[in-house]
Amino acid sequence: MIQTIKRSLISAFRNLPGKSVGKKIVVIECDDWGSRGVPSIAAYQKLKAAGLPMDSSRYAHFDTLASAQDLEALFDVLSKYKDVDGNPAIVSPFFNTANPDFEKIKANGFTKYVAEPVVDTIKKYAQGDVLTRWKQGNEAKVWSPEYHGREHLATAMWLNALQSGDEKVRTAFDYHFASYSPPGTPKAALNFRPNFYVESTDDMLSVKADMENGIALFYEAFGFYPTVFNAPNGVFIDGFDQYLLGKGIQFNAVPRQRLDRGTDGQYRYRTFRTGQKSANGMTCYVRNCNFEPTERSYAGINHILSQIQGAFICGKAAIIGTHRVNFVGGIDEKNRSQGLKELDQLLFQILKRWPDTLFMSSKDFTKLL
Repeated sequence: MIQTIKRSLISAFRNLPGKSVGKKIVVIECDDWGSRGVPSIAAYQKLKAAGLPMDSSRYAHFDTLASAQDLEALFDVLSKYKDVDGNPAIVSPFFNTANPDFEKIKANGFTKYVAEPVVDTIKKYAQGDVLTRWKQGNEAKVWSPEYHGREHLATAMWLNALQSGDEKVRTAFDYHFASYSPPGTPKAALNFRPNFYVESTDDMLSVKADMENGIALFYEAFGFYPTVFNAPNGVFIDGFDQYLLGKGIQFNAVPRQRLDRGTDGQYRYRTFRTGQKSANGMTCYVRNCNFEPTERSYAGINHILSQIQGAFICGKAAIIGTHRVNFVGGIDEKNRSQGLKELDQLLFQILKRWPDTLFMSSKDFTKLL
């Protein structure tokens, strides 16, 4: 009990800065949808046998494209719970809208990066009629996509590593796995996952073009444009929000601290608060709750309930950050079962403790900012 009160007070203190909404609002934002991840169980086993650290993180072990079955199971849990206005619990999946086209990159001898639109990736590799499930989730109001950058990959760094001939990077490539970086890679760019980590100003123009192209690919996939952006791995480039604004994205979901590249080429942490506007006029809001039920360090739902309570004490919405890896079972069904079991319990406890809760998508929440 004492520990729970302590966590709630700490959460309340952290939630003091920023704009309040005065209502008990829960927004669930889930990153990494659309990115390829681990292609298959067979690929995971081959890569592990080749000496790649596939058990070093849950992303290398369990993260993969969501199947139709994964989506059905997720939607079933969400639709069980209705808020005070009768709206179901809803997830805002933040999508990467392209992946490496491994075959074309191999064909050009690793001289040029080639992107594969997410719809093509899904049609080629996902299990079941995933595109139909996306539409059904939208119609059922349990699914409301937003934008997570074009790739979940530092494309220029990855291509350089391929060109260098690094044996393990090439082995990973052969099995269509991009998230392995060799020793010596900067910690902030580990496994090449942050799309906006660049090592030279020459790469910034291509990253800008890719980001803008990714928004067009988002429209091709869903038939509408995103409202909110979140940078992969909490890494971004200072000033690039002006290009998002130019494409109609007016809101940025951020961690309390994000690693931004400055004009001097150095990456430094910036602190944010909800309602804060950037120099270019982008409105930011902070993800103030973390839900990672398949992470080894996961402390149970009482920890996140304390975070939610701290947000509500300060009149803030509870913006819950989570990841696709918690809800997919393509590599191991037990992983999906664990994640959904905890999500089920979380939603049950939220409504039990705060029956006047309102479930909102990211897009609907931004109307209050």
